[in-house]
Formats: sequence, structure tokens, C-alpha cells
Amino acid sequence: MGHIQKTRQQGAIMLMTMIIMLVMLFSGLFVMEMAIVEEMAVSNEQRRLQVYQVAYSELDAQYESLIANSSVLLDATAADVNLTIFQNPTGCSDPTQVCQTATLRYIGEAPPPPGYSLGKFIGLMFEIDSVATLGTTGARSSQTLGFTYVTSL
Repeated sequence: MGHIQKTRQQGAIMLMTMIIMLVMLFSGLFVMEMAIVEEMAVSNEQRRLQVYQVAYSELDAQYESLIANSSVLLDATAADVNLTIFQNPTGCSDPTQVCQTATLRYIGEAPPPPGYSLGKFIGLMFEIDSVATLGTTGARSSQTLGFTYVTSL
């Protein structure tokens, strides 16, 4: 009898040990799965921020260039102008780099800002659209900057 009870106790201990091991195994798998999901979320956010920064930086560079070269602004009053990319000009040939476009669009006329004579100056409203995408990852950012260029009549 003593031998049978001891065997039953050992069997019960082994069963409890196996249950605990299974619980630990599934807990470990769950934690690993959550870590993978979190890593993917962080990676996606990094890509999103990367294309946002490229698109936003391009707006700055395009604005500075357009103010220094106003002839492009006057060309845009007839039709949208595709602008030459400054920040990452060769990105579209490599799917691992950011590909981007920038377009200058004429919106219309506006009164000049305060301090300008209404009879001598006019405001021309424009917007620059900068779109950046990162290869085949699906990360995309579209940024727009509107501004008024004052010119004489």
C-alpha cells in the first residue's frame, strides 16, 4: 500500500510539474509574440517619422529656393510645376531609400500683406506639396506649405 501511495504522489507531482511547465511555455510564447508585435510597431513608427522628416525638410528647401528664384513662381501661374528634389534626389531608383516628389501649385491672387500699397502690389498665393514614400514598406508622408508671394503690378 505504501508503495502505491508513493507512486500516486509522484504521479501527482509530475502532473503538477507538467502543468506548470505548460503554463510557463505558453506564457513565454505569449511574451515573445507581444515583443515581436511591439518591435514591428516601433519599426513602422520609425519609417513613418523618417518619411515625414524628409517631406518636411524638402518643403523648407523648396521654399528657400523659390523665394530666391521667383521666375519659377511666375511659371506656376500658368500650370503646376514639378520641382527638382533637393533632399533625396536619387531615392526613386533604390527601393530601400525615400522616393519623393514636390509640386508647386498656384492658388490665386490675394491682397498684399499690410504695409504694401493696394494699387502697386499684389499677393500671389502658392502651395508646395511634398510627398515622400519609403520603398515598398507603405510608409508615406504628404506635407503642404502655403505662402503668399508679393509682387508689383
